Amino acid sequence: MRVHRFAVATALATFCLLVAGGLVSTTESGLACPDWPLCEGKLIPKMVDGKQFEHTHRLVASAVATMTFVLCAMIFKRRQADRLLKRLGVAAAVLVVLQALLGALTVKLALPAWVSSLHLATAMAFFCTAVTLAFLTRQRMPGFSPQPVDAETRAQLRRWILPVIAITYLQVCVGAVMRHTRSGLACGFDFPQCLGKIWPLDVQWGVQVHMIHRAGGLLTAAAVIALAIVILRRRAGSRALRALVMLAVAAVLAQVALGVATILTSRDLITMTLHSSVGAALLASLVAAYWIACPPAPPTRSAVGMQHQIAAFFETA
Repeated sequence: MRVHRFAVATALATFCLLVAGGLVSTTESGLACPDWPLCEGKLIPKMVDGKQFEHTHRLVASAVATMTFVLCAMIFKRRQADRLLKRLGVAAAVLVVLQALLGALTVKLALPAWVSSLHLATAMAFFCTAVTLAFLTRQRMPGFSPQPVDAETRAQLRRWILPVIAITYLQVCVGAVMRHTRSGLACGFDFPQCLGKIWPLDVQWGVQVHMIHRAGGLLTAAAVIALAIVILRRRAGSRALRALVMLAVAAVLAQVALGVATILTSRDLITMTLHSSVGAALLASLVAAYWIACPPAPPTRSAVGMQHQIAAFFETA
């Protein structure tokens, strides 16, 4: 129970970190602190001139990193027989270290677009890992009995959900490239056209990134809605799965609306922050839907029994 609760807390803290990172990008406060890991040589600087966004992001990131290492240690101590959880714990720890290094690199290199975009892509991969740990630690708890799903249905659900997760993740990454190359208003306030055309091909690269993101938004929305229709019509999976795909539909529709509003409001702070946050929530709902639909097999009883025997041996030694 403790491992599960801590995994949930880590996933929620990671979402807060993504929101804080979105605020840094939206307010263009990435270089408000010229040094790293301190800010102007101080642990807690005066929170003005963008430092309230940038340094708060760093502090939240430090808390998330600490929680990740603690969670990994808890898994290795309490779930020694569960190889999958241990591998995911290590993966989360590696990703959070990589994320910190990329964060430092963005400051040292003065926010190059490719580093900032890779920073967000890694953050989303880490978030997916944290959400996975939150769900798997619940499914591994004693007494938990997921709704049985036959092998054929499980294979179908896997084929349906995984491509939608991949499309959504790529769309988030393209959005990061668009934001960090300052291409959010490359088409001006023209919508649904761009510079008077459906897709202008004779203009700069930023317009192409912007249009790819627009097209990706439509593709993502279509994929999520199609996934929901298939699952609901066939009544595949559990009620929780059907509820999650409906939540994903609501999130993707909100995401499209917020994307349009971002253009029409000239990249309003609240609108842009909501846009990036809802994108993360959409990805999390799809990852959660996958693990509910396709829960992995728990560790064998023999492995768990061996773990208890080893623990008992050391307790009596």
